[in-house]
Order: sequence, then C-alpha cells, then structure tokens
Amino acid sequence: MGTKRVGLARVEALMENLKREISFGAGTKLVGARRAVESVTADTSLTAADCGKLYVFADAAAVLTLPDSGAGDLVGVWYEFYSNFQGTGQKVICSDTNNEDLIGALLQSDDDGDVASKVWNAAAGDGFDFINLASVATGKPGTRFRITNIAADVWSVEGLVIQSGGAEATPFGST
Repeated sequence: MGTKRVGLARVEALMENLKREISFGAGTKLVGARRAVESVTADTSLTAADCGKLYVFADAAAVLTLPDSGAGDLVGVWYEFYSNFQGTGQKVICSDTNNEDLIGALLQSDDDGDVASKVWNAAAGDGFDFINLASVATGKPGTRFRITNIAADVWSVEGLVIQSGGAEATPFGST
C-alpha cells in the first residue's frame, strides 16, 4: 500500500457526494426506533428539525408556531398534535399569517351526541392560518391532527376533533 495523503477538502468532497437516503426493501424492519414526543405547556416555535415529532398539549393553553414555508424548502416537513388536556387556548398557527394557509379537513366526533358527526373543511380560498382548541366546542382531550407542508405557503391538515357542548364550531380560524 502506498502512503498517498488525501487532503481535508478532498475528504469533504467525497463525503458530500455520498447518498443520504436508505432504501428499505420488502420485509425490512427498523427496530429500536421511537418517535419523538414532546409534552408542551408553553408557547413554542417549531423548526424543520422537529419534523415527525408528536406534540402533546399537556396544559390548557400553549401556542405552537409552524415555521415559515414561503421559501418552499419545507416541503415534506410534518408535525402531529394531540390534546391531552382540556384546552382554553391550545393553538397551532402559521408563522406568516398573511401568506400561509391551512388546507384540508378535520373529522368531528360529538361525544355527547347532540349533533351528528361532521367534517370541518379548510378550502384553499378560506385563508385559515390556525387551529384553535379553545373549549369543548372546538376540541376536547383526544383531539389529534397532522399538519404537513406540501408547497410554499401551503400546509395540509388532517385529523379528528372530539367536541361536545351543543355549540360545536370549527377549530379553524384566520387572523
């Protein structure tokens, strides 16, 4: 073997050219991996590095702010939210409320049987930029939803909202 020396710049270039994805074939199992779960009790700004994390509202009020997706570099970033405490101000909001929109639907389940189940829709033209679980009418413990960035300034929403009280209302809103 020779004693050829390789400079740091060359090693860095070789490392940068490596593929950074893993393709799992049929029957492959990933074991020992756990999903990141964070219990929230205070206002928090989310980042792309938090992608895939489950945020559990463990207090009545906390505002979680999504990162600004206007540059288009967050496509595929997603977060999931679960209410584990009756909210008075549990909110997930877009950071750029002038340009970003939530689009999708939340299925509703009325656990006191006052109304038939329904779907709360957020269409492209509605301009919704937050989801607010402020009372039993907009969301109770057990409410769970996922928000995924699908394009610059567009977040897709899907999930289930558990409600009661006889005056159930959409948890979607705009500033």
